[in-house]
Amino acid sequence: MSDKRKRQEGRGTGTEKDYKPYIQAREVNSIGTCSNPIDWKTGRTVQLLSQGEDALWHILRWNDDIIDIREQYPLDLKRTFKIAGEFGIQHPGKNPMTTDFLVTMRSGLMIAYSLKPSKDVLEDKRIVEKLFMEKTYWVTQGVEFKLIFKTDINTILYNNIRLVVPYYKAEKVHDDASVIKHLIATKRIPIDMESAPLKIRFLKQEYEKEIALWRQQNSRLAIF
Repeated sequence: MSDKRKRQEGRGTGTEKDYKPYIQAREVNSIGTCSNPIDWKTGRTVQLLSQGEDALWHILRWNDDIIDIREQYPLDLKRTFKIAGEFGIQHPGKNPMTTDFLVTMRSGLMIAYSLKPSKDVLEDKRIVEKLFMEKTYWVTQGVEFKLIFKTDINTILYNNIRLVVPYYKAEKVHDDASVIKHLIATKRIPIDMESAPLKIRFLKQEYEKEIALWRQQNSRLAIF
């Protein structure tokens, strides 16, 4: 799809539940790695182009200090062409470059995240040039830029988040195990999410009173 058509569709505009990513997963030829998770806080379908993006997005979304995440965010073409010209770098094509995630913090601070598979990519001159352009684009606008490597992502945290967030909404709860997942997803009970995989069977025993209280308070929702 052309840049003109994407602009006509409003790609790269909006915030939170109304944001429209510039690139959609179905447009990328990477079968098996793209994903479309539902943002459990806004209900928006998210467009992620790799397993690494899926992991980083879940971890960012888990952070309650973050109020908005805009994936596949397009950079202004005139600005990136200007940066390329100033530093003697070949611009990557005629279409806009994109940043993997543009994050807005509750404080108003904005952070741009670029995700790469590992530090090995820094041996590729062309990749380094494009990262330099991307960083320059954001830093010159007062936006913090962070380069993240998939190899550094905490996969335990990622998998634990994925386990519980489908039960973020109380309407999804149907048994004691899903009550625990709901309580964790809504952060009503303090759980270490980073050190080891969650053992729901044992957590059901540990938080038996909390489960009973939740069931009592939400008896109209319970179907068990």
